[in-house]
Amino acid sequence: MPASKEGSPATGSRPAAAPLSRRLTTDLAYTPSAFVTLAGLWLVLSPPAVADRATYAWWSDVACGSAIAVLGAIRVVRPRGTGVLGAITAVLGGWLIAAPFVLGFAEVPSATWNHIVVGAVVVVIAGVSVFTGDGQAGP
Repeated sequence: MPASKEGSPATGSRPAAAPLSRRLTTDLAYTPSAFVTLAGLWLVLSPPAVADRATYAWWSDVACGSAIAVLGAIRVVRPRGTGVLGAITAVLGGWLIAAPFVLGFAEVPSATWNHIVVGAVVVVIAGVSVFTGDGQAGP
């Protein structure tokens, strides 16, 4: 049997699995950060949809949402070595959970639940990505 391409029984080598492995690793690094970026964008755009802006500190949504979206986008574009940014993002998610009670708009249910749900999503996704080391993956 003539020698054939790499990965065939004639050469005795295994199929090249490195590209698939690298792709899975890179996709796993980008995906959580992309969801965090979307959560940040939602926070920036949600104040008019969630409640009357006069009834709660909507500027917190815009400030935290902008920061979360930028940090998430940085981690999507260049995930290698950005674990610290993931930790900062998780802290911002924690602030979102606490903000309704600290800033005094816990009596506005729609804004409060928006903060708690989005904050929990950000904390979980950013926290998991930091502890699983997605900041070390990438090109």
